Amino acid sequence: MIRQPAVAGSFYPKTESRLIEMIEQCFKDSKIGPGELPNKTNVPSRKGEIAGFIAPHAGYIYSGPVAAHAYLKQYKDGKPEFFVIIGPNHRNIGPPISVYSDDAWNTPLGNAKIPKEIVEKIVKQPYFRADTAAHMLEHSIEVHVPFLQYLYGGDVPIIPICVKDQSKEMSERIGLVLAKVLADYDYCLIASTDLTHFESADSAISKDQFAIQKIKRMNASGLIDTVEEYQITMCGPGPVAAVLTALKKSGSKEVEILKYSTSGDITGDKSSVVAYLSAIIKK
Repeated sequence: MIRQPAVAGSFYPKTESRLIEMIEQCFKDSKIGPGELPNKTNVPSRKGEIAGFIAPHAGYIYSGPVAAHAYLKQYKDGKPEFFVIIGPNHRNIGPPISVYSDDAWNTPLGNAKIPKEIVEKIVKQPYFRADTAAHMLEHSIEVHVPFLQYLYGGDVPIIPICVKDQSKEMSERIGLVLAKVLADYDYCLIASTDLTHFESADSAISKDQFAIQKIKRMNASGLIDTVEEYQITMCGPGPVAAVLTALKKSGSKEVEILKYSTSGDITGDKSSVVAYLSAIIKK
């Protein structure tokens, strides 16, 4: 089965030409985005210095330029064997940890393939389940796929993992399992999350700095505690904690914050915003 897009035409354009145009606008944006297109005529060789990154998953008009910072940095680091995209389960459908196990993910840019032999190794681990239901309507992973396809081709290999249980214990379990199962592969982990939702820009910026400090220190359990303590309406603390756990276990020691912005920087309305973060985790 090929998963069909759930949010094409709403979170991002549904035609190939318009989607490419919008992705390029995100890269070229010099106010919120990196202000630079990836050099696709001189494809970078694989350096492997970036083990993973954090990027937002809102509509491209709002969060695409922020996400473009991480994608540009990763592109310059070269193409890994595959990407593991971990996103929160907004719909509350399916098992606590849902690993997409069918053939491919379709977007207007093509069919991203699923490396099934690696998925099979992951779903043999306790609590991980091969599942498609959790993914059918979920946007937190889908919005990242066109960026990867733009950079690496329509059939770019991805492993989508949708997380419903974002507890500290489950986030740690996900991270430790991925560090073990993927130890012999060249991969890149993507943690999909937005930060504070529907508060004033001043409130969002103030609260989110507490979470960002934990991220910078690669303190996964501290991040979960901080989100709870300050009631930060970050939708994907579990995926971020899982990625930090996996990469710290695998030897990563540094997080570089690339960009923080809010929807108010786009709309001009600072009274109620959603906040976005782009960061890379270095080996």
